[in-house]
Parts: sequence; C-alpha cells; structure tokens
Amino acid sequence: MANKAPGSLPKSNSKSITGFSFPYWKTSLWMLVIILLSLLPGRAFERMTLFDFSYQDLIVHFIMYGVFTVLLIKDLSSKKNAQSLKKAGWIIPLLACAVLGVVTEIVQYLWITGRSGSLSDFILNMCGSGAAILICRIPRVRKKLTI
Repeated sequence: MANKAPGSLPKSNSKSITGFSFPYWKTSLWMLVIILLSLLPGRAFERMTLFDFSYQDLIVHFIMYGVFTVLLIKDLSSKKNAQSLKKAGWIIPLLACAVLGVVTEIVQYLWITGRSGSLSDFILNMCGSGAAILICRIPRVRKKLTI
C-alpha cells in the first residue's frame, strides 16, 4: 500500500475546489440559479424579454425544473447507485423539485415585491420534473446518464 502524504485527500471523480470534493456542483449551481431567479423582484422581469410570446413564464418554469431533474438524476445514477435508481430513481428528484418549488413559491408570495407565488407555477415545475423523469427512463437516455 502506498504511503499518502498527511492531509492529502483521496482521489475522486468530483470537482475539487481548494481541496474540497464537491460531486454535485452542477446540480447545486443550477439550483442556485433557480433560487436567484425566483428571488428577483417582479420589476426585474418587466424589462427582460427573450422571446415575445404570452406563455414565456410557463415554459421557463417547465425547462428550469426539467433541467434540475436531469442533473439530479445524473448525479444520483453513478454505477454504485444504478440498481437503486432503476427501482425508485424518480422519487428523490421529484421530491427535491417539489420541495424547491413549494419553498420558492411561498417565499415569492410572502416576501418578494412584485411577485406572487402561484399554484400554476408549482404545477408547471412538477410537470417539467415529471417530463424529465419520463425522458430519463428511456433506456438509451438512461444508459448515457449512468457514469
């Protein structure tokens, strides 16, 4: 067995930030983006238009939570977790999206000026998550997500 230097960390497949191993950095970063966008005041979105159509907000909710779900499934689908993911791989991502969605909608309703939490936003968050879960259950897609 090789001798390790004192204080050295074991090698892993995760990103290392100043000596700390952080395996879920993409998922955490995307969750931070969702939280920051959810906490912006309503006036910030009045000037921001990427596409000019009436259902833009609905599509954004659907896509944000769909991407979050895919990233979470990818993080959870390492080879050591592959068997458990096949059996119940949709529960953790769906619950994580539900918790994040409920918390952001409640915070918007109670404390964010110009924003209001809405049930339709939460439903679209969950639809995006559900669609991502269904797509990830396709065998070809699941194979690409397993590390």
